[in-house]
Amino acid sequence: MADDYDSRIQEAIDFLKFANDADTMNRQEALEDLKFGGGDQWPVELQNSRNLESRPVITVNKVDNYCRQVANQQRQQRPRIKVHATNTHDDMVDAQTIQGIIRHIEVNSNADHAYDNAFEYAVRMGWGFMRVRTDYVSEDSFDQEIYIDPIDNPFTVYFDPNSVAPDGSDADRCLITTMMLKSEFRKLYPDADDGGTSFTQRGTGDSQSEWITKEDIRLAEYYYTVREKAKLYLLSDGTATFADDKDFFNRLAAYGIEVIDQRDSFKKTIKYCKMTAVEILEERDWAGKYIPIVPVYGRHIVIGDKRKKFGMIRYAKDPQRMYNFWQTSITESVALAPKAKWILAEGQDEGHESDWANANIKSFPVLRYKQTDIDGRPAPPPIRMQPEPPPTGVMAAAAGVNDDIKAIMGIFDPAQLGQGNISGKAINGQQQQVDLTNFDYYDNLTRSIAHVGKICLDLIPKIYDTERVMRIIGDDGKPELLTINQRDSVGRVLNDISVGQYDVVMETGPGYNSKRQEAVDNMLPLLSAAPELMGVAGDLVFRNMDWPGADIIADRLAASNPMAQIDDKSKVPPQVQMQLAMSQKQIQELTQALQAKDLLLKNRMDVEQLRQDSETKRTLMKETGRANEAEIREQSDRAEMQMRVEGQAHDTVINSQTKLEIERMKQQIALVLAQMDRGALNDANAEATERAI
Repeated sequence: MADDYDSRIQEAIDFLKFANDADTMNRQEALEDLKFGGGDQWPVELQNSRNLESRPVITVNKVDNYCRQVANQQRQQRPRIKVHATNTHDDMVDAQTIQGIIRHIEVNSNADHAYDNAFEYAVRMGWGFMRVRTDYVSEDSFDQEIYIDPIDNPFTVYFDPNSVAPDGSDADRCLITTMMLKSEFRKLYPDADDGGTSFTQRGTGDSQSEWITKEDIRLAEYYYTVREKAKLYLLSDGTATFADDKDFFNRLAAYGIEVIDQRDSFKKTIKYCKMTAVEILEERDWAGKYIPIVPVYGRHIVIGDKRKKFGMIRYAKDPQRMYNFWQTSITESVALAPKAKWILAEGQDEGHESDWANANIKSFPVLRYKQTDIDGRPAPPPIRMQPEPPPTGVMAAAAGVNDDIKAIMGIFDPAQLGQGNISGKAINGQQQQVDLTNFDYYDNLTRSIAHVGKICLDLIPKIYDTERVMRIIGDDGKPELLTINQRDSVGRVLNDISVGQYDVVMETGPGYNSKRQEAVDNMLPLLSAAPELMGVAGDLVFRNMDWPGADIIADRLAASNPMAQIDDKSKVPPQVQMQLAMSQKQIQELTQALQAKDLLLKNRMDVEQLRQDSETKRTLMKETGRANEAEIREQSDRAEMQMRVEGQAHDTVINSQTKLEIERMKQQIALVLAQMDRGALNDANAEATERAI
C-alpha cells in the first residue's frame, strides 16, 4: 500500500511542477497586475531615489476604481441558474423543484461571494476560481449538503494546463495547495508524519518552493480522473448504465428489464486525495463526474503553444504610470511655488546664514537681515523671486493620459458626451457600447456559473438520496419546505429527485425585485386607461408591489376573481387541469366549426352571385333568340338546385355537430364537477378517519 501512496504523491508533485512551468509567465504577470491594482505603481528604484531627495511620489489609482466599476456592474445583474427538463420524466419531478434546490444551495453557502470573488480576480489579473464541495450537515448527522465556496487565493490552484474549455469542464486534474504551520498541522492530524527536520526539501518551481520546512508544511488537495474500460448497456426502460457488480443482471431480471444493446466505453471516476509530501492523509471517490474546481477567465489569446491570460489592468499599467508622473510633476511644482528663492545684497544674511540658506525649503516665521551690505553701504530689503510656473501643457498631457486609461479599460465617462441637455437615450447608448467592450468578462462568468449548475445537477441525486425535508427557494426568494424521496403507503417514491434528466440554461438581467417594480410601472398606466381591468388583474398588480399589506390586498382581490384560480400560483387539482385542457380542445374544435359555417355562408353568397349571373344570361338569351332558352334554363336550374341541396346538407351537418359538441361538453363538465365533489367527500372522510384513529 505504501508503494501506491508513494506513486500518487510523486504524481501530484510532478503535476504541480508541470502546471507551474506551463503557466509561469501568466502567474508572474498576474501577480504584478494584482500588486499594481493594489497601489504598487512606481518602479522601486525611482521611488527610492525620490524618497531620498524628499521629492513627492504621487499615486492616483484609477485602474482600481475602474476595475471595481466593472465588478459592481456584474453584481447588479447577476447571472441566474435555470433548470429545464430534457425528457418525458418531467412529470415525475418538476424542474422547478431541482432549480429550487440549487437556489437553496446558493443561499445556504453564500454562493454570491464565490461568484463575485472569482469574477473580480478575472477582471484584475485574468482568472479566478471557485469550488463545489460536499460536507455533512452537522457533526451528529449523516445527511450531506452541497456547498459553493470561494477560493480566496487563485495562486494556490494549479489547474490542468491541457484544459481548453472556457468553463474548465474538460479538466482531468487539479491541485490546491496550502502552507500550514506544523503546530496547526499536528492539531488537525495528530497521528500524521510532519516530516521532522530531516526531510529533504522538494522543489516545485513556484514561489513557495518547499513542501516541508523547519516550521511549515504544505498540504495538497489533489483531484484526478481515472478511466476504466467497461461495457455500456442500453436497457429496455430507456436508460444507459454500466454493470456495477456481479448481481447487475439478476436485478434487471427481477425488475423485468432487458438489455437492448451494448458497446465498449470508458467508466470515468474522479478521485480525491489530501496529502503532504510524506503520506496520504485522506482519500475517497468524488461523487460527481466533473472536477469540482471551476475557473473564471478574463481574456486570453493563444500565442504559439502558450495561452496568454490577462485582465483589465495588464495594458493600462503604462498610461497609469504616465498619469502618476504628470500628477507628481504638477504637485511638485505647486508645492515649491511658495518657497521661491530670495535675492539679497551680500552680507545682509550675516549672523543668520543658516536661516537664509533654507528659506526656499522651510517656512520661517521671521527672517532677519542687515540693512547694509558687506561694505557697510545701505542696501534694499531682500526680494523674493517670482515662482516658476508649471511646465506648459502639463495639465493637458495629464488629461490626455487619463482618457487613454479609460479607452484601454473600456470605461464610460459621462463627461465625454459634452455639456448641455443630453438625453437619457444618448447616455444609455453610450453605456451599452462600453458594456460591449467588457462583455467577454460577463460572458465568461456566465459560462462558469452554468458549469457550477451542471456540477450541482450531477451531485443532487447522489447527495440528497435520503428522505428529508428540503428548503426550496423560488424565483421570488420565498422559501418553501418540501419532503423529497418520501415513500407512500404502497411504496411509491414521492418527489423522487433521482429520476428525470435536466439541463442548465442561464438568465441574466435585472433581478426579481427589479422585474417586480418594472411590472408595476408598466401595469399602472394600463389600469389608469382601462379601470375595468382592475377586476381581472388587480391582484397581480398588488402582488408585485413591495410594501406591507400588498400581499393581503392581492389575496382578497384574488378570492373574488375566478381567473385568479387558474394562474400559475394556484394549486389546481390535476383532474381540473385535464378538464381545462379538454375544454380548450373542444373550444378549438367548435371554433373550427364556426369557421366552416362562415365558409358556408361565403359559398351561399357565391351561389347568389351565380344566380344573378344566370338571370343576366337568361335576359341576353331572350334578346338574341329563344331557340335554346329551354335548354339553358334547364341547365341553370339544375346547377342552382344542386348548389342549394349541397349547402343545406352541409349546414345540417355543421348544426348537428355543433349541438352534439355543446351537449357533450355540458355532460363532461357536469361529470368533472361530480368527480370533484366525490373527491372532496372522500378526502373529508379520510381526514375524519385519520382523526378517529
